Amino acid sequence: MTAYTIGEAADILGVTPKALRHWESLDLLQPERTSTGYRVYSDADLERGAAIALYQSIGIPLARIATLLDASSSHLARALSAHHEALRSRRDALEAQLQAVEEMMHKHKKDTLTMEDMKQYFGEEFPAYQEEAEKRWGHTPEWEQSQKALSKVDASKAQQLMREQEELAAELVAAREKGVEPGTEEAERLVEKHRASIAQWYEVTPARQLILARMYVSDERFHESYSGAQDYLLELVTAHAAAAGVDVDSPQW
Repeated sequence: MTAYTIGEAADILGVTPKALRHWESLDLLQPERTSTGYRVYSDADLERGAAIALYQSIGIPLARIATLLDASSSHLARALSAHHEALRSRRDALEAQLQAVEEMMHKHKKDTLTMEDMKQYFGEEFPAYQEEAEKRWGHTPEWEQSQKALSKVDASKAQQLMREQEELAAELVAAREKGVEPGTEEAERLVEKHRASIAQWYEVTPARQLILARMYVSDERFHESYSGAQDYLLELVTAHAAAAGVDVDSPQW
């Protein structure tokens, strides 16, 4: 029987050693241990690891993968069929959004968007978001800056914002699944990407970013925008803010 170290197994599967340890903590993969405590992966472990990596690559959460690895053929077929249908529904929704943006691009090649256009792109609740934000921050310079930036948003910019938000959410989900720890280089890159997305509207300090990240967790309306990774984003932002000297127990705007 061929035996592989954790580094060799990670290279073969195209994942990181941290991901393998994360899978092990979830009881998805249980390699043998040597007398000195080192992990040893067998060919069977690699086959199971390849299945985990495959399921993860098509968007199945790790919590569900556990039920699929040892499932019967009929159960696996039903589960994959359900996931396939979910992916088709998501694709249809994205295609509808893309069509709406393309129509707005055709209608407003250089003109800014109307409130009706904003609702079509940002959602029907966009006017309510605006009203709530104005009540909370309308007296601040940041509100004035954001409204000035918003007035310059055209269809092309709207499409860019949608794409950037989807990319950020996907990267957050992937980092969470890989076990990327707060404070690491990759985590800091994601924090900066999130900060930059807000800085398009107004100046963002680490304290302000932390306040906003907490709002994304407490307000369920933001959860879909972050594909359910809002809690993980908060962990990364909190670590960054703490390292920057922010009083994370009482951040000030």
